This record gives sequence, C-alpha cells and structure tokens, in this order.
Amino acid sequence: MQKYSFFPLCLALFMIQGVLSQISLQKEVDQFGGLPENKFASVSICIIDLDKDSILADFNGEKTLMCASTAKLFSTYTALDLLGPKYRPQTRIYKNGTVDSLGVLHGDLYLQGWGDMSLGSKYFCEEGAELEFMSIWLKAIREKGIRAINGSVISDGSSFGYSGVPDGWDWSDMGNYYGAGASGINFFDNTVKYYFDTYSTGKKAKFLKTFPSDSDLVFRHEIKAASIRNDQSYLFGAPYSTDRFGVGYLPSNRNGFVVKGSMPDPEYMLAKEFTRFLIEDSLFGFVTGEPKGVRLLLEKDIDYDVLDLVCVHEGETIMDIVRLTNMKSINLFAEGLLNLVGFNNGGNGSTKSGIEQVYNNLKGKVNVSGMKLKDGSGLSRKNAVSAMNFCNLLSYIDKSEIADLFKSSLAVAGESGTLKNICKGQSASGLMKAKSGTLSNVKAYAGYVESKSGANLAFALIVNNFEGPRYQLVKKMERIFNTMANY
Repeated sequence: MQKYSFFPLCLALFMIQGVLSQISLQKEVDQFGGLPENKFASVSICIIDLDKDSILADFNGEKTLMCASTAKLFSTYTALDLLGPKYRPQTRIYKNGTVDSLGVLHGDLYLQGWGDMSLGSKYFCEEGAELEFMSIWLKAIREKGIRAINGSVISDGSSFGYSGVPDGWDWSDMGNYYGAGASGINFFDNTVKYYFDTYSTGKKAKFLKTFPSDSDLVFRHEIKAASIRNDQSYLFGAPYSTDRFGVGYLPSNRNGFVVKGSMPDPEYMLAKEFTRFLIEDSLFGFVTGEPKGVRLLLEKDIDYDVLDLVCVHEGETIMDIVRLTNMKSINLFAEGLLNLVGFNNGGNGSTKSGIEQVYNNLKGKVNVSGMKLKDGSGLSRKNAVSAMNFCNLLSYIDKSEIADLFKSSLAVAGESGTLKNICKGQSASGLMKAKSGTLSNVKAYAGYVESKSGANLAFALIVNNFEGPRYQLVKKMERIFNTMANY
C-alpha cells in the first residue's frame, strides 16, 4: 500500500490558500476601483506583504494624488526619528534692563518661542485651565525679584518665520480652527473661540464675544440659526489679518454656542494675553508699555546672548505630540512638528526647510519617486503622494528601531481615534492601525494590518473626486480592510 506524507500535503494546501487569498485581495481592489462612484475619480491602491516584501494588490499604485491627512505619516515619523521621542520644545523668558529695590524691572520681558505647539493646548489641559502656564511664568518672574515692569512684554516667534500657512491651503480653511498655521509661538492651539446666541430658525445669530478677546478684531457675519444639531458655520480670514467674516448655520435656540476659529497672530496675541494676566494679578504692580510682537517691530534682530534668562518652559514630549497628531489628526501639531524638524536639523523653522529634512532623511532609504509634499498636515491641496509612496514609507518604518513606538501612535480600527467607527465589530476591528485622511472630494487611509493568519501587511488607499456621499464610499473601503484582515 502506497504511503503519502501528510506534511507536503499541508504545505501544498497552505500555498494554495495563500494564492487564493491574494487573488481575492486583488479582486476586491479591482472591484473597488470600478465602482460607479469612482467612474470619474482618481484611485491609487497598494497592499504589500511586509514579511515577504511583495506586492499583494495594486490599482494605479504609482499614481500621485491629494492624500489629505495621511500626509501626517511623513511629518510625524520624521519628527520622531530625527528629534527623538523624549525631545521637548521650549519657550524661554528673558529680561533686559535692571530691577530696582522696589522690584520694578526697568526694561522689557521677552517671550522667545521655539515652536512648542503643546503650550496651553486643550489636548494636554483640563478645559478652562489652558492658560495656567502663565501662573508658572509669573512665579518664575517673581523669583527673579520682579514685581512690576516699566517696559513691555515682547513676544518673539521669529524662529519659524512669518509665512503664515503652507502653500496650497484653501481660503475656506484658513479662518477655521483646523486651518490655524504653526509658528515659533503657539498657544491655546492657536484658536479663538467665538460665542453666539441663536434664536429661532432663520434668524441671524447674535455675536457675543471672543476668547481670547482682541480689541483689534473686526468681525462681521451672516451666520443664521437652523434646525440642525451641530456647527455648520465657516470663518474666513487670512493669517495676521484681524478682519474676520462668518457664514453658515448654527443650531437654533442655543446660548453661548462656541465656534472655533484660527488665531490671526499667535505671537502678538500671547504678548497681549500675558500683559493682561500680569496687570490683573493682585500681587503684581503694573506693566507700563504696550504688548508687542517681533513681527511688527522695526528692529527684529534680538541678541539673546546679552539678555538675562528668567526661565525655560518645556512643552510635552515629541512622542506624546506625535501620538495625538496621528490619533486625532491635529493639523497644528503636524505643521509644528515639521517646523521643529526644519529648525533643529536645517537651521530654519520654515515649512520648506522641514520638508527638505523629510526628503533628506528618507534619501536612499525610501523610494519617493513622483511624490510632492507641500505641508506636514495634508491640508494643502498641492500635495501629491501615491499609494506606493506610502507603502514604501510604511515598509521602511516597519523595519526601523522606532517601529513599535510609531505604530502605537496610530488609531486602531473599531477602537480608537479617527478609526473608532471604522470596521467596528467587523473582521478588521483591532487588527488595522492606520492614519485616515479627509478633504472635500478626498478620502484616504494608510497603515498596517496584522491579518488573522499572522501576515503583516502595509497598505494605502487614496481616492480623489469620487461621486456620492463619503460615508458610502468608506463602507465600500471597509470591504478591502476586512479582506486584508482575513488574508
């Protein structure tokens, strides 16, 4: 009687199953690309097996497209790699002049920002406690014997320049909170809160105030009450301009409804707020001079070597900032990280310098052919990245020393961050870690999947100019995610 070996048979079945899984994956990708809602769209998809270093599925994988917030993968990885997870951005306080016997500083107080985007951020503070860092600063000032200032508070965010926002940001984004640009001075998430009372449907909302308050603000609006549940208003305004305009709708019959907008000039605003804080403190005497921002000074070159250091305020760690950036898709943090990389590794805190450091760091390691980055957050509509570019990056990260750290910053399907409701209760839940990206007419995902069979996959899926509701397209993307999980 002829004997047959059990193990070669198992191996053959395993290989057949692998081939069938790959065929199924490519079939799912092809079907997605051929959907009616993608008839006029541009689609780029790539899925790779990280262990075998092979492509499992491809659909226009090398086509570069607008990628929305998936671009944050480049800025966050570069910051984590070049700055290190324990690096903390700083804000330094200096003084010039002398302090007399009564504690009066006859000179100016300087707030020098080195790009700390976590300063007074709601993501690191209890609500209402965002400006408590000023109490810490006041304590340090008192410890230097200063009880009043015969001079000004001067805020200096010049380390990152004054470009305002990166190239390719849309006018309709810049006035809103998610369109706040990063600078050498950042605080309160570079956000201004606009308060409104709304009345019956169709009536114009009543504008009440802003916080922080700004006497220079000129605000006009045509925001009306409507039978809706959430904010459907938009604020318009350019960087450094205090002229703001609002349109759209807010829920009817609400008191003190908050709409968040971008802060026109965080550098100048911090000088104003800290001056106000000092004057209102019962134990501090006075500040005689007007608050100033370096951008508005005629003489911008300040020699800090001849000034006296009062204190150094350290922000949150890069790891903590990266984790929130990827988990919650915070544009300000992503741009700030890119600026920090440019400042620390290129000697220039501009967006352009930061992008140069991204490319320099990946040179010879990651194939980024055809890729064009214009910002760190993905809000720029001039970004052009392919699914293959993302998979090349993700493959390199997977083999790097910080792979586990970086992956821990990504949202988990069905569980956390921007992926909390993606594949919830489905096969990919808990198995997919990724970054999502959303702009009008753009939807994208890029990240990792650890399949149920133990395969380690990286993927990217980008769609531009699709037809129909976004949520319906995402439901069909979930079929690809679940197929990867079952691979």
